[in-house]
Amino acid sequence: MPPKPTKTTQKQVKSTVPGEAKADAKSNEANCEEEASGVSQESAILEAIHSLKSDFAVRFDGLLQAINGVQCDLKALTTRVTEAEDRISTQEDNVTELQMQNAKLKTAIESLSSKVDDLENCSRRSNLRLVGLPEKIDGKDMCVFLEKLLPEILGPEKFPSPLVIERAHRIGRFSEDRSDSPPRAVIMKFLNYADKVRTLKAARAVGTVMFDKRKLMFFPDVSAELHKKRKRFDAVKKDLRDLNFSELRYGILHPATLCVTYKGKRHLFDNPSDAQRFLQDLKDNV
Repeated sequence: MPPKPTKTTQKQVKSTVPGEAKADAKSNEANCEEEASGVSQESAILEAIHSLKSDFAVRFDGLLQAINGVQCDLKALTTRVTEAEDRISTQEDNVTELQMQNAKLKTAIESLSSKVDDLENCSRRSNLRLVGLPEKIDGKDMCVFLEKLLPEILGPEKFPSPLVIERAHRIGRFSEDRSDSPPRAVIMKFLNYADKVRTLKAARAVGTVMFDKRKLMFFPDVSAELHKKRKRFDAVKKDLRDLNFSELRYGILHPATLCVTYKGKRHLFDNPSDAQRFLQDLKDNV
């Protein structure tokens, strides 16, 4: 049989019961403190969340207002850009139309200028320009003086009928202070165009026309614009003259065309550059 429990053991069991009660009490107190601490933390968290929510709401309202302002500004800018594009498109159309009109007007002006210049040259058809005639030698009537002078220096046999000069005058003002200056050119207008042609041919046939120990030169009277166009060929004519070819002939045809005849073949040039190339070919083939 097992031994009976001693009294000492019973005392020990009885002594352990009050300790466990104290431990349970302390545990309950700790649990209460933890629960109170948890409650306070939850309250702090809720307050923080509520504060964040309020701050976020305020900031979100400000952001919405800013976005609405940007949208309004963007809408206004879009409207202005659309209006600007419409205006630019309209102006581009207007510019295109104006450019077309300008091109038409330019063509019309060039055509009218050409016609005016042609009319001016037609009005000068009966005119001759005389260069080298001394001053104060023509007397009181320039026309009468030239009607007598021209047959004398060019040959009376070349004028079957008397010359009739309608008008004649010098170009520019006479300056007595410059006695060494060349005499002014004389413009003469023939009553008959055939007399003008006859006089010019006679002067070219004579070659060097002298009067009072001075060389006289005869030129057709043309407009300033046509004279400028003809002067473009001066350098080419000088080079052709320097070539001194026996079979080479050249001259200016009306209105401003260089005619070069070489070995019986005729060449016409409206542009000095083309004439220069032809001249270079002549030099290379010599």
